[in-house]
Amino acid sequence: MKSERQIKQLAKEIRLKPDDVVDERVLACAKAVLEKSTKNKTAVLLGRPSIWRIIMKNPVIKLSTGALIIVCIALTITFMEKTVTPAYSFEQTLQAIQNLRTMHMVCKDWSGNEFEMWIELNPETGIPDYCRAYWPKSKVLNISRPDTSYQYNENANQVQINSGKLYHMDLAPARVFEQLQQASRQDPDSVVIFHEYDGRSDKSVIVVIWRGPTQSFKVYIDPDTKLPVRMQGLESNQLGSVIKDIEQIEFNIDLPENIFAFEIPEGASIINHDYNQKLLNDPQNGISTEGMTEQQAAETIATMYWNALIEMDKATAQTVAPVSPHMVDSSLLAELVEVGRLYIQPGCGIGKLIPCRLRYADGSLKEWKLIIKHRNIDGRPSCVIAGFYASPVEIESAR
Repeated sequence: MKSERQIKQLAKEIRLKPDDVVDERVLACAKAVLEKSTKNKTAVLLGRPSIWRIIMKNPVIKLSTGALIIVCIALTITFMEKTVTPAYSFEQTLQAIQNLRTMHMVCKDWSGNEFEMWIELNPETGIPDYCRAYWPKSKVLNISRPDTSYQYNENANQVQINSGKLYHMDLAPARVFEQLQQASRQDPDSVVIFHEYDGRSDKSVIVVIWRGPTQSFKVYIDPDTKLPVRMQGLESNQLGSVIKDIEQIEFNIDLPENIFAFEIPEGASIINHDYNQKLLNDPQNGISTEGMTEQQAAETIATMYWNALIEMDKATAQTVAPVSPHMVDSSLLAELVEVGRLYIQPGCGIGKLIPCRLRYADGSLKEWKLIIKHRNIDGRPSCVIAGFYASPVEIESAR
């Protein structure tokens, strides 16, 4: 299609109604798109190969290959004008940020547990400032605020406190579409964008699949507002990742008064993470990991800790696990049986987990999971045991 004559011939072949006005309008639009793409190849969001990919994945367009080639000009014009061109301008982004005040989301974490989240956005940046998340099944409440954040386990009556935000989100919801556009320009292979019919809203939505080095997800975006309507997590290998799926998103809802307030319940045990972080970042605690892989370092410090408990070496236990050196009663332990592979547990942002199986004096076998925090202090790599993840699991019963 290098000339107006060829374009006109294709138009005749698809049997357009012989209307000079329509014909001229189609030709003018086609020429404009072709000239624009010649001058600026980056004007098309995903580049030439990806435009075919976008069209082919659109379930609304079920055509044979031959028919697709013939009518591709009209389809790409319509699609690009509505969803992929720079028509979604910076001014619209600012307007969208200013219009968004609050959000309510129904979510699932990476363990498949359902929870709800209420969010208040910063009016200047559009980034979440205040968040309240609640897991009804486990009765866990998290409140993230710029001043002080809380994690409350109702069943254990335990409160964890830290200064500043608990949840750190560096992306404004109103800028999701814009940010994904930028990502696709930087790395076209990481982003795929197409249209898909959405049965929930009974209309076609923009679908974006983004694959990064540590996580991948699928986002459904309203083509009119450019705001996300839901999300699916595909994979995650990132510390602290909480949300996997967002089943429903509501914008600008009226939040209950004092929804982000929190009072420590009477009799609750308190864990102060600010104090714990000082212990975990103290270079006198932990071990050097110079010349070790993360796995080797984790195995080394885990073995040191458990052997110290078994041998009742309090000083070593305190050094490698300064926050909770005596979590287990040493008199109950008989031997360290096995140290497993280091892995990332979604939702745990302190460090990676390493499972350890221990034989008890009564003959039972239990598995504990240690949290290993890797550090780099003054250019020197090291690690420390930051705590325990969940309760131990019994592998074999007592004899």
